[in-house]
Amino acid sequence: MALHYEGTLTIRAGRDRVWGFLVDPQAISRCLPDVQILELREEGKFRAVVRVGVAFVKGNFSFEVTMRDLQKPSHAQIAGRGSGLGSAVDVRSTVDLAERGDGLTDLRWAADVVVSGTIATVGARLLDSTVEKKTAELFECLKAQLEA
Repeated sequence: MALHYEGTLTIRAGRDRVWGFLVDPQAISRCLPDVQILELREEGKFRAVVRVGVAFVKGNFSFEVTMRDLQKPSHAQIAGRGSGLGSAVDVRSTVDLAERGDGLTDLRWAADVVVSGTIATVGARLLDSTVEKKTAELFECLKAQLEA
């Protein structure tokens, strides 16, 4: 099952501050819903164990995440591969930051997600709304952290 998401967000913070938050696994993990474990690997790589629930399918997924094509402070690509519960998830996302000059930063993002296995089969009807809800939580937290 292939899914595509994209959006924009304006944050009351300078681009350098937003960039620093986005590429810091410790900082961004505070906004990722249900992170159980975060292990930093070499620069630009980390492993996260995340609690996942779609319909009645619930449990932990282990994700390997790589940040690449880092063009400080304006562009990043993030790739993640996760597995658990007889399922697999591949995520490819991009983030672009543009400073508006009035202390605001525009964040434009896109993500392509491919889900296979039990979650795609059993939770297909609820998967899209669950991902949208978790994505909204992520960006609400990110904005709150950066504007505090």
